[in-house]
Amino acid sequence: MLGCGEIGCLLLKRDSRFTVVSVEGDVLQEKGYNAVMGNPTETKVLQEMGIEKAEVVVIVEEGLEAVNTVRKLNEKAFIIVCDTHSQVKEEGKRKEKRKEKGKRKEKRKEKGKGRGRYAVADAVIPSNTAVVEECLSQIQKYEELKRKQNLEELFHQKKKMAIILHDNPDPDCISSALSLQLIAEKMGVASDLFYGGQIGYSENKALTELLNVELISLQGELDSSGYDLIAFVDHSPWDYTSIARDVHPDIVIDHHVQPEYEGEFVDVREDVGATSTILIEYLQLFEVVIDSKLATALFYGLLVDTHDFRRGISPQDIKALDILKDKMDVELLSQVERAGISRRLSRSHEETDFFNVLGEAVKKMEIRENVLFSFVGKVAFRDAVSQSADFLLKMEPVDLVVVYGVINDSVYISVRSWDETLHVGKLLREAFHGLGKAGGHPLIGGATIPLKNLPEDFKEAVVKRIVTVLDHSCS
Repeated sequence: MLGCGEIGCLLLKRDSRFTVVSVEGDVLQEKGYNAVMGNPTETKVLQEMGIEKAEVVVIVEEGLEAVNTVRKLNEKAFIIVCDTHSQVKEEGKRKEKRKEKGKRKEKRKEKGKGRGRYAVADAVIPSNTAVVEECLSQIQKYEELKRKQNLEELFHQKKKMAIILHDNPDPDCISSALSLQLIAEKMGVASDLFYGGQIGYSENKALTELLNVELISLQGELDSSGYDLIAFVDHSPWDYTSIARDVHPDIVIDHHVQPEYEGEFVDVREDVGATSTILIEYLQLFEVVIDSKLATALFYGLLVDTHDFRRGISPQDIKALDILKDKMDVELLSQVERAGISRRLSRSHEETDFFNVLGEAVKKMEIRENVLFSFVGKVAFRDAVSQSADFLLKMEPVDLVVVYGVINDSVYISVRSWDETLHVGKLLREAFHGLGKAGGHPLIGGATIPLKNLPEDFKEAVVKRIVTVLDHSCS
């Protein structure tokens, strides 16, 4: 962003990704924004900022005179100009001429003059009414089309893709993977869907049957030699996959905190509630028909990942729901949900494990510094640990709930919170960096740490690592 002022500050409140060049850069830095103090119209300042590498440039206030310089330095950037000053000056004239004939013709002339001044810009927003909304809308449209273009280029001249779901795939992962498969199919690329672990719950099995989707279960490492492309869906390298630990994916689409990874195409949006939301956008961009079955599956994925729309809902999720609402089949959704009710009534192995784990979690609760810890011993299914953490968060008035147990040769840790400022995913990554897989969202996260990477007294080690990070973040 070149310049700032009132409009710039409003934009920063809505989208903090901007790097700002402004004479008020020092003030913005004090407020925690990424800013540089300098004159945004000076060529030297722009070059030092690396303007030639920018994809989107928003120009406001004192930066308005820089538009032609920016275009000379960067021919490819998407330039948005927000010029509210000329509009404000003309407002008085409009009021005086409101009764005069030819008012509309005069208005068109003035607007044309404004566009001429900024002819090299891709979008000019002259009105100070809803200027922030319009600017953000222009950025969103550009980013969507850019992502589509990048994905199209990656699919070009490719024949076959392996789509890797995370271990024990859930509804969000399954429906998202199928969506990517349909997009690839439209682009002439065939694909196979692979997963490790198991599809344990009855409702997840019912969902795969509803979609008539073929999911290939692997026990060992994927042989990727027959594929042009590898995609990870609903997990980032190399979180929660036992079948592709040595694979470097070309495509990553996810909504969890991303480890440092640079693939050919990486779209990780931590702010959305489900990966389904991201794939719905791509289905629309690629004009893939969302039939009633797929719509129902995507809706169920959103429903489960947002805890019945009570956790982590974003404007993008609301937009996705609006797209699905007239396409989904309520009866099909009921069939999937009834499968879950049937599971609970029949007390499957997974459900029995949950009740045992929950009972142990309640007995072993220990609260330290308003954080509830509970070690539940050996566990058969990791979902039992996660569900116990969900239950305890509702039961106890604490900032954080940490439930952990041993699954095979690893410690599985599930963390829940009501406080977004703690950011569970980042907390876990910092606490267990280099020891295993860890990540998540602001309110929910998990970690899988091999026992061999922890001391003999691993129970206390888990507690100390989490408490240490919390103390450091609060100091």
